[in-house]
Amino acid sequence: MTTFITQIRRFGLLSLISSLTLAAGAAQANPILEKSGALEPMRDEYSFTAEAGETLTIELESPDFDTILSLLDPSGAELEVNDDYNGTLNSAIVITIPESGEYTAVAGSFSGQGGAYDLVVRAATDYERVYDRALEYMVSEDYDQAIEAYTAAIALDDSNPNAYLGRADAYWGEAYLSLGEDFNGPDSLPETARAAIVGDYETAAAIFEAEGNTDYAFSLREQAQYVRTGEYSDPFAE
Repeated sequence: MTTFITQIRRFGLLSLISSLTLAAGAAQANPILEKSGALEPMRDEYSFTAEAGETLTIELESPDFDTILSLLDPSGAELEVNDDYNGTLNSAIVITIPESGEYTAVAGSFSGQGGAYDLVVRAATDYERVYDRALEYMVSEDYDQAIEAYTAAIALDDSNPNAYLGRADAYWGEAYLSLGEDFNGPDSLPETARAAIVGDYETAAAIFEAEGNTDYAFSLREQAQYVRTGEYSDPFAE
């Protein structure tokens, strides 16, 4: 017969105590509360009043984490959500308010990581309204309308390089959509579209260079050269 002392020698005192504790726990009464759930990423909520028909821009920016922004309507239902806006890790929603009432902007972190952030709710500018419409046309692959919207945005503010790059993408998309499997790079582009893309890349490059982003400017000029000739030039070639 195994004695208490023999078990201590064989398994150790802590192991034996642990076994006795688990056995005792199994005989305990049913728990008072037992629930299953899931922890959501960190989020802050901010309420504001808005009037039907007004167009607002809601921006969430952070230097520390990948933001995600959502807007709840007066009933608490999610009206819109945005993760990455316009190719950045920041978030933005441009929306025309459907009904008067109290809305809630929800600032969240995509990964759950915390950090500093700035949240702004304000009236949308004419440029933001047109530019956001261009982005919506791009998502729906309505490239003709996207080109028109980007052109209108540029007419309102010609200092934003993203509008030129967006319009260039719309020209690419228009050609790819019309040609399908027959699409074969720059040579497939109509000459007018080809010239327009080159011009948009070079204009965007000049703006980025003036802002001090010389590396991106150099890359865009390489892309412009590719569209112009159909070949990439080697910047390190002698």
